[in-house]
Amino acid sequence: MFTRKEQLIARTGKNKVGRFEFLKLLTNEFKTSKSKEAKTQVLANLANFAYDPINYEYLRKLKVIDLFLYLLSEDDKDFVRFAISGICNLCLDPENKDYIVHSQGVQAVSSLLTSSDEETVLSATTTLMFLISPFSKPLITSPKIIESMIHFSNSSNIRIKNLATIFLTDYCSDTDVKHTKEHPTVLPVSAIPLPPMMYSRLCTLCARHSRSYSANLQSKFASNRSFKAGDTITITKLITEDDILSFAKLTGDFNPIHIDSPKNIVHGAFLNSLVSGVIGTKLPGPGTIVVEQLIKYLNPCYTGDTVSITVDVIAIRKIIRCKYRCIANMERIVLEGEAKLISSKKKKNISFTE
Repeated sequence: MFTRKEQLIARTGKNKVGRFEFLKLLTNEFKTSKSKEAKTQVLANLANFAYDPINYEYLRKLKVIDLFLYLLSEDDKDFVRFAISGICNLCLDPENKDYIVHSQGVQAVSSLLTSSDEETVLSATTTLMFLISPFSKPLITSPKIIESMIHFSNSSNIRIKNLATIFLTDYCSDTDVKHTKEHPTVLPVSAIPLPPMMYSRLCTLCARHSRSYSANLQSKFASNRSFKAGDTITITKLITEDDILSFAKLTGDFNPIHIDSPKNIVHGAFLNSLVSGVIGTKLPGPGTIVVEQLIKYLNPCYTGDTVSITVDVIAIRKIIRCKYRCIANMERIVLEGEAKLISSKKKKNISFTE
C-alpha cells in the first residue's frame, strides 16, 4: 500500500543495507545505547517504520511490538510518546492487533489516558479505536474508559474533545454512556494494573542483546539519520471514504462537496496534513517545526484517489527549505507548495528570518 518492492530496492542506499537488517540495527541500537538522545531518535525511527505495512513482519520478528508495549510504562515522556505512536501504526494490521490485545495491550494503552501529554492521549485514544474487535470491544468500552472519554468530550482542547466524541458516538452505545454518567467509577484508568508477565518478558528480551556494537554499523545507522539538500522521499496513500468522514468529524467540516456529492472532493487541509505527516516523521523527520508555508491547490482530489506525497529538501541553513507536491493517480498535481522549517532542538538559537 505504501511501499513497493521496486521502491524498497531504490531506497536501500549506497551501503545496500537490507530493510530487515536496518530495522535489526535500530532495535539493537536502542537496547545497547547508553545515550538518552540516541535511544529517543531510534525509537522515533522505529515508530516511523511501523507506518509502512511492508515492515510489519520484520517488526514482529524483531519483537518491536513487545518493546513498544514495555515502554508504555516508562517515566520518560518521549519514550512513551513514540512507543504509543508505533503501536498506533502497527495495530492497523489484523495480526498485530490480535497480538497487542492478547498481550494485555488494551490495559497498557488505556493507562495512558491520564497522561499530561496531548499527543500521547491522542495516540492512545486512536489506538483503542483501532484495536476494537468483537473480542476486545467489551474491554475497550469498559466503564473506566468510557468515563475518560466523557471527560475528554468536555475538554477545552478541541483535538482531544473531537476524538473522544467520535469514540463515544461510533463505538459506545447510548445505554453504556448514560449508565457510566449515572454511575461513575471510583478508580481512574491509570489504576488498571499491568500484568507482571509483560515486564518479565521484555526484561528477558532486552537482556539477550549484547552490549557490544561494531563501529561500522554505528556509522551506517548515523548516515541513515542524517539528511542533506537534494534528499527526497515519496509516500503513497489511498484516500478512502472513511478517511474523509473521520477528518470531517475531527474538524467539523461537513461541507457537502466533501461528503455528499457524486464525486466527493478531499479536504485541502487533509492533503496538507499528509504532507505534514511526511515532513514530521520521514523527511526531515522528528523535531521538525513548520514556521512558514505556501500552498497551491491546482486540481481537485477525489475520494478513492491514490495520492503520492513527495517532499524534497532544497536547502539547509539556519532555516531548512523544502518543496512538496501531491499527485493523484500519477496523473494530476492536486497540491504543491514549499515551506520553511526549523529543528525544535535549535529553536532557541534560530531566528525566523534567513
